[in-house]
Amino acid sequence: MKGIKITDESLVDFFGDNEPFSFAENLEGEIYRKYENRTTKRFKNFQKSYFLKFHGPVGWAEIFKNLIQLKTPVVGALREYEALSHLDKNQIQAPQIKGFGNKGLNPANSFSFLITEELYETISLEDFFLEGLHEQLSPPQKRKLIESTADLIRRMHLSGLNHRDLYLCHLHIKKEINFDNIEIYLIDLHRAQIRSEVPERWLVKDLGGFVHSILQFNLSEKDFYRFMMSYYQCSLRELIKNHQNLITKILRRSFSMYLNPLLKDFSLRSSKKISENSPYLKKVEQSHRWISKRNIQIESFMKLFSDESLLLKSGEVIKNEKGHLIVKVRVLDQNYYIKKYRIKGFLHGVSRLFKRTRAYNSWISSHWINALGVRTAEPVLLFENNGILGAKTSYFVTEEVLGKRLDKALEQGINIDFVTSKIQAFFKRMSWVELRHGDAKTANFFIDHKGLVVFDLDIAGKGFSSFFNKRAIYRDKMRILRSLDDINEVQSKLSKRLLRS
Repeated sequence: MKGIKITDESLVDFFGDNEPFSFAENLEGEIYRKYENRTTKRFKNFQKSYFLKFHGPVGWAEIFKNLIQLKTPVVGALREYEALSHLDKNQIQAPQIKGFGNKGLNPANSFSFLITEELYETISLEDFFLEGLHEQLSPPQKRKLIESTADLIRRMHLSGLNHRDLYLCHLHIKKEINFDNIEIYLIDLHRAQIRSEVPERWLVKDLGGFVHSILQFNLSEKDFYRFMMSYYQCSLRELIKNHQNLITKILRRSFSMYLNPLLKDFSLRSSKKISENSPYLKKVEQSHRWISKRNIQIESFMKLFSDESLLLKSGEVIKNEKGHLIVKVRVLDQNYYIKKYRIKGFLHGVSRLFKRTRAYNSWISSHWINALGVRTAEPVLLFENNGILGAKTSYFVTEEVLGKRLDKALEQGINIDFVTSKIQAFFKRMSWVELRHGDAKTANFFIDHKGLVVFDLDIAGKGFSSFFNKRAIYRDKMRILRSLDDINEVQSKLSKRLLRS
């Protein structure tokens, strides 16, 4: 069969004298995935199971679309065939090739297929986590799994191959794990690239994508650094000294990939409809718009928003200034803080025409910071009144924050080492995505036995320039140090930690 390679003798008889590409395209089997010109099927022959990926013509329109988007178009099975052959040559575990066929010189009108033997008794790492199997591991077993995964990815990159789809679902592990020799397999390599050396930008994309795929399973900072230490085969000190810049890029990419799609789900600016399974509700009308958690009594808040005098009478007024009003209210046995942002006057209104409302900024920043593993006052409702030229007033509602305000806790003699370590951790995580608080002073943090709770995020966020973002974070560090002028011991310890990082 010209243009066909079959390495499994039983498959030679299976194909017989049939025209191979027509036979492969019409082969009966369980369809696992079907996407435009690509179909993946599972079929059996002599009690063995195989996967067949068939690629039909992709067309010039699709090729040009990918090129315009600066993407490499997937036009056939050859790329995956070469990637699997490369991994086999470098003794990296992946599905075994059992057949390959390619027909047509025109990339837009070619046909190809790839046959691999099924990975028996395996489960994807994504399903492993979704089924909660990781929770059954002992600390040494968890450590071994992290190290083995990092070792596989390290060897893949050292071989010159980057995956371009490196997520938990594309790594398979034996269902019955032998922790003395953990077997992990790479799959779905149709977008992989092979060079003599993987460029840094592709290392960042692979590792950022991988970390992103595991964030939903509460990857801890300790787990992340253990993974990176195993990947680079170095100590923590060497990792921070030699690879900090790359780690920052990986974390920034992973958190952006993780949070950007979520932001669309609870964004008032997005036209995306909220699914019925979402924990949020959203409504946009001519006079106002709002988004809230489903589990709150929205009608009670709407009454308070419509009448400021009623809001003032309904709870404890914490602050009442020209620019904003803060009232603590109780709704259905739960305490909330309602923060109303006012437009101070004509010039203030003009200055905010092309800016997000401060309530909206607090809403988005809270979700960013929560994703970083830092607690904020729990955001439950964002409401904006629409004026002629934009939002006139806005409201941001959070659940009550428990614990003590940080400045008060320091006056009462809280453990200094505990405080300084938590503040340092806060700034380290903010630097992962170059996010500024904007008003980081002790009065804008609460603290309890778990650590810091952040609030007052009216001007939090990040700009488009890494240079200015880093300067803004530095100013936040100096601001919190200035707020500690009366507590020299804390200021001295914290200064050493913050200004060296």
